[in-house]
Amino acid sequence: MCAILIAKHLSSTRGFLAACLVLLGLAGCGVACAADLPAQDFNPALCQPQPGAPYAQTASLTGRRVMVASADVRASAAGCKVLAQGGSAIDGAVAVQAVLGVVEPFASGLGGGSVISYFDAASGRVRIFDGLAAAPAAVGVAGTRSIYQMAVSSDLECRSGQALGGSLSAYQAHTDISGRASGVPGTVKVLDLVHQAYGRLPWRLLWDDAIGLASGGFRLSAYLYATLHNLGQTSDDETGDMLKVGGVPAWWNLARKRWGPLRCQYPDIRARYCALAGTKPLPLGTMVTNLALANTMAIVRDGGAAAFYQPDGPIAGAILQRFQSDLRHADGSPNCHSALPDRYNADGSVSTPIVPARIPSLMAAADFADYRAIERMPLVGQHFGFTVYTPPAPSFGGLVTLQSLALLERKNLAGLAFGTAAFYHFAGEASRLANADRRQFVGDPAVSNVDQRVRALLSSPYLDARAALVTDRALGVVAAGSLADGIPDYSAIDSARSGVRSSPMAISAAADAVAEARSVHDEDWNTTSSLAIIDGWGNALAMNTTINTHWGAHIEAAGMMLNNAMSNFSAGLVGRDVNGYGPNRRPRSSIAPAIALDAGGRLRLVWGAAGGGPIPDYIVKTFLGDLVYGLDLQAAINAGNWTGQGLAASVLQLDRGISGLIPVLRERHGHDANTLGVTGLNSGVAGISVIHDGPGGPLYRGAADARRAGGANGF
Repeated sequence: MCAILIAKHLSSTRGFLAACLVLLGLAGCGVACAADLPAQDFNPALCQPQPGAPYAQTASLTGRRVMVASADVRASAAGCKVLAQGGSAIDGAVAVQAVLGVVEPFASGLGGGSVISYFDAASGRVRIFDGLAAAPAAVGVAGTRSIYQMAVSSDLECRSGQALGGSLSAYQAHTDISGRASGVPGTVKVLDLVHQAYGRLPWRLLWDDAIGLASGGFRLSAYLYATLHNLGQTSDDETGDMLKVGGVPAWWNLARKRWGPLRCQYPDIRARYCALAGTKPLPLGTMVTNLALANTMAIVRDGGAAAFYQPDGPIAGAILQRFQSDLRHADGSPNCHSALPDRYNADGSVSTPIVPARIPSLMAAADFADYRAIERMPLVGQHFGFTVYTPPAPSFGGLVTLQSLALLERKNLAGLAFGTAAFYHFAGEASRLANADRRQFVGDPAVSNVDQRVRALLSSPYLDARAALVTDRALGVVAAGSLADGIPDYSAIDSARSGVRSSPMAISAAADAVAEARSVHDEDWNTTSSLAIIDGWGNALAMNTTINTHWGAHIEAAGMMLNNAMSNFSAGLVGRDVNGYGPNRRPRSSIAPAIALDAGGRLRLVWGAAGGGPIPDYIVKTFLGDLVYGLDLQAAINAGNWTGQGLAASVLQLDRGISGLIPVLRERHGHDANTLGVTGLNSGVAGISVIHDGPGGPLYRGAADARRAGGANGF
């Protein structure tokens, strides 16, 4: 009866919804906390932004009814408005994601992938939903085992002197930013799946703010500007390397000596976000419109996820047409190139133009029809008195989060002061060990026994052995651990399920060496977006959403920036068996939206982070600061970052804000140039902390990273 009443009023008008929900709660229909919410408390006018946000917030926003935190203040405001109209956490998330896709086109959008962790207050259950981008069915043809190999005959036009299976690009990073690196988007599908389970407002009512910003215009933010250009700064936010005044490069080449094209040299980015006469972005505050994206969102609003994934529909058709345009000019002549010039001047300028890669995707219409969002069993760990729920493989972020917390608990980290050199030493050692493991053992569980491996990595005996390696002196080279006997060989891939040949074409030793030499910054350390929501019934959602590296494939279709998630497959030897390139596979990802409950099963922290490979380190930092050390959530988020996610020796990297600790780390903890470095770690945490203060009910504290354009909004 309750479900019938809810459905009846959801299908009619929002004006009566709030009062209806209160009556349902009083009537005992099982809607948690509804009796505590007078109708007047479902009022968008009550929504308040976090003081100081964006960029200058120093304290969390407090509220008792609803709370939203995200990477952009405009998205948070849109989410709060939906909650204040009687929407659920997933209703708010749809609105937030829609706005983020407009105002943060470099980080996420409908052309990317997402993972959602959802807390159902009525049952106390946490569920994980995977909408990560997936490889097209046609990949792996001709025995290729990476996106960097010639796969189809048209590829032979991209680079002379090659055969199928040979090297596709003169520089690997060139392929990373092209159509070949794009996966089938999953964000719309996973939002739809969770909305079907937990939505309260109709899907069509959740898109208004985003469509209005796309069609009416939004002001170009300081952070968006910085992703395109860094005029006047001395170091690159993404790598920490010294930067000549004039612009942020799109990427380094493998030798880390030459820049790729500036982002404003990519035609799709330049056309909308840059001054067409040069390589600089539009001035700060410029009004930017995206009518194509407004039209795409209107199609999704009216037709649901089915309209996005319809193989012969306008959205899939526009994406496929855009990929094909990279292959040939209108007259049919080849339009594919992928090599950088060989001659660079002493000042870093080039004697010949730098040309962006134009390597088309292998995606087909059927890939859209075949895509599925997946519910997965969460990884669960009990640490420091709290139960933490986080996503499983193919995300490695959950494993690194739980391993790090387990190791730090074993080393009694809580006995050290937060933010000291000793604190960062132990936190960094835990991260180095956990990241070494994830590179070896984490990949798509659909094609190997990754889940069994992860359970072994989180077992007490294994964690005890890893913790024993950590002392007050720095480890040297950090390697993956050795798992116990009796666990099936993770290299035994089920070829029938994966569709991959059991004996792929050999790749040259030289090409393998090149693949292994990827930069420690190959996952673009400032990427992705994050949001956290608690609705008026106590339901909570943490979501990470991404087009992978900043600006993804640097390609726009139907107004959306498209992802380059296929660059996350393992091209070299390490981890390739579990994270290898293959049809319909999902490459591993760092994203790890998390939910923490206290010993009584009450919600205590809902949070996630942006920032590429170091994301789980930002998750760990926020958990420790807020729940273990008792800091205000905003202070915990704003604290200095670390990561041990680098390749080879898994170097501990500190962000520049805490680089003053390096002398102490070297003197007291034995770190040297091989184990310690400084880089740009421009995190993007968004979270909500919950304090249970007695008769007043829960108190929410919302916060978002001051390093980006985010903030909380609620009441």
